Amino acid sequence: MTFKKLFTICFFSCLMISTLSAQRGFDLSLGAGFNAAQIAGDQLAGFDKLGINGGLKIGFRLPNSNQNLSLEMLFSQKGSIAKRRISAAGNRMNTTLTYIDIPVYYTYNDWYQEKDDYYKVGIHGGFSYSYLLGRRLNNQRIENVDDLREFDLMALLGVHYSFSEKWTLLARYSNSFIRIYQNPNDPTARGWVNYHWTVRMDYKF
Repeated sequence: MTFKKLFTICFFSCLMISTLSAQRGFDLSLGAGFNAAQIAGDQLAGFDKLGINGGLKIGFRLPNSNQNLSLEMLFSQKGSIAKRRISAAGNRMNTTLTYIDIPVYYTYNDWYQEKDDYYKVGIHGGFSYSYLLGRRLNNQRIENVDDLREFDLMALLGVHYSFSEKWTLLARYSNSFIRIYQNPNDPTARGWVNYHWTVRMDYKF
């Protein structure tokens, strides 16, 4: 499936479901925040790569329960960066990978606020499909950038705290379970794996 087809399907799915947001059980949110990322296998340690994380979230509260199912469509920047420059005149090794992330996950909520009909806290888990939109690399540890995989599959686990019915702070850890790069000339070498923390503020319409 091409990215254009994938984007079109997701866009119209979000648009269609958002029309249901006024109906009982559905809600639409807009989120903005950042990723703190790194790549296992490129020999650059630490969650030092900061990038944007933001987009739309559609949630559905399961009937007569404190549980939700959610779908998001996010602009998400990941990668890695060296803590220090190679030399005084040189640039730091830097990998910037820009994705469209589509997480699907289940949320268990607690601490119900009866007056405004929302839950203060929750924990969620699920999976995410990512499509690579762009790449910018200054990294000698990859021989050919065209060998980067165009998609990624990740598992995710997170928590949230709602300050009100409208505003929610979310923290999430995501870890790929496939390699986004494998040196074709050395298949025994460790491949690259994305993982990152996300901190984001969501506003529910």
